[in-house]
Amino acid sequence: MKKLIAFFLIAVLLFTAAACASSSGSTAQTTRGEISVAYDNELTKDLLAYFQANQSVLANGILLDAETDYDALANNTSVALLKDEAIAEQLKAKGWTETEDWTEAQKKANDEMFRFIVLVSPSVNESGKKAAKLLTDWLVGDGTYQATISTMSGSCSCKRTETKVTITSDAPELCKDAHFAALVNP
Repeated sequence: MKKLIAFFLIAVLLFTAAACASSSGSTAQTTRGEISVAYDNELTKDLLAYFQANQSVLANGILLDAETDYDALANNTSVALLKDEAIAEQLKAKGWTETEDWTEAQKKANDEMFRFIVLVSPSVNESGKKAAKLLTDWLVGDGTYQATISTMSGSCSCKRTETKVTITSDAPELCKDAHFAALVNP
């Protein structure tokens, strides 16, 4: 009987330790939105990956090329990040408009950094507009937000700790990175 009780107690302790260990770790905040972005420079895809990681926004990119259907583009894209004026004019002719999300200081910062032409789709919805604002703020270094990070630790107590952190835009540092030199305007 003592062996049975001892086995039962060991099994309970092992189960508790395993459950606590499997739930330990850290979790971050869920995404803050989703945006579809059209771009004309392939390197912009890498920049969008940094935006997605830094600002917790799902960014789906579409590279514009000779086979792009500009009429259908507005139906599945919220924003266009462009370097080519000719492509920007083609989209403007289809009803795309320049973003109104930037302040004068942000416009100046864009001119000094990446100098993207940012156009908004004529069929953008409210969630797309909010995500576009997050993108434009991030591009000029103004994108910040508060995130709560939960961590669980401890042997059997499974102590949960929540920490608030401020996430700031990493675009100004990326602008100085040699990898993105082709996107930076002299």
